[in-house]
Amino acid sequence: MGEQIMTDASEPEGRTPFLRRPMSRKAALIVSASTLVAGLIVGAGAGGSGAGSEITELKRQVSTLEVDVDDAETVALESDAALSDASSELADARADLATAKRELAAATAQVTEMQTAATGTQTELDARAARIADLEGQLSVRTAPAVQAPAPAAPAAPATIVVSYENCTAVRNAGAAPIRSGEPGYGRHLDRDGDGIGCE
Repeated sequence: MGEQIMTDASEPEGRTPFLRRPMSRKAALIVSASTLVAGLIVGAGAGGSGAGSEITELKRQVSTLEVDVDDAETVALESDAALSDASSELADARADLATAKRELAAATAQVTEMQTAATGTQTELDARAARIADLEGQLSVRTAPAVQAPAPAAPAAPATIVVSYENCTAVRNAGAAPIRSGEPGYGRHLDRDGDGIGCE
């Protein structure tokens, strides 16, 4: 038996009749079940040999609708379960994100503290290095040898005069006779007796 769609003639022209508007799967199932029940009542009231076959067809359609409803409920339950799992995973992901943010904030604070400490240490080291350099400069000034004036030049030694006499005549002519050992010009050739006095 075919289904008929009833429309309200009083609806304004150009407006989609209510029963012709798109329906959800659940609404379509309810409308189909209502149509089957109405057909069952009409068939039972009409009587006759065709009523039995129509009832059988209606039972088959009801059975089909029951299967469709079960399938729809299964899909809905699966969708609900998937949505619940997705919601749980989303909650876990948000919790992990919050934990990661807290750890990042703690690590950033620790790095900042270490950088501040390092800056202070470097400043202290620079001050100590400057102090050491200053002390080394003062020490160098104190230990530097005094600049001494050059020592006066020693007086030049008198030139040594080498005197040599060939014989006693030369000694006498020079007025050096007698000539003794150790005096300039003394020689063994002038002292024949070797008593240390020549040209006696």
